[in-house]
Amino acid sequence: MIIAFLADHAAVIGTLAEWFEREWAPYYGTQGPGDARADLQSRCNRDRLPVGLVAIEDDLVLGTAALDRDATTGLVPSVVGLFVAREYRRQGVASALLEAAERLAADLHYDELFISTSVLGELLKRRGWLEMGEVEFLNDARGRVYVRNLAKSQPS
Repeated sequence: MIIAFLADHAAVIGTLAEWFEREWAPYYGTQGPGDARADLQSRCNRDRLPVGLVAIEDDLVLGTAALDRDATTGLVPSVVGLFVAREYRRQGVASALLEAAERLAADLHYDELFISTSVLGELLKRRGWLEMGEVEFLNDARGRVYVRNLAKSQPS
């Protein structure tokens, strides 16, 4: 599995948009305010936000994540749109995407990285993320906001 920039694999945007529309129907579905294709296309950057990442193996897209402003919390930079296709879950894809997002945020000179989620709490805690509060999503579901300190230790 490789983690690459979405900009280098833009041909998978249609597949990703279909996944987003199904998974997050209140936002990206036909009645929602979001436009999955437009959001994904806007993430075709490499050195500035928003920037998308994709997990790929043998020419198959396994999942995606992006660094952007979180629409719910307003926090920047946040990991947004972290999604792994059902058949590839629990195989390390989300961990690989998170690790790549953390490295990318640090490379872009951010000291902290945020994420809001209702499902990834245990994974985030194992990776050193700290819980910082609650959030209510568009579909009225509740989740948690986490932060990851990316700052390198300063010499004494």
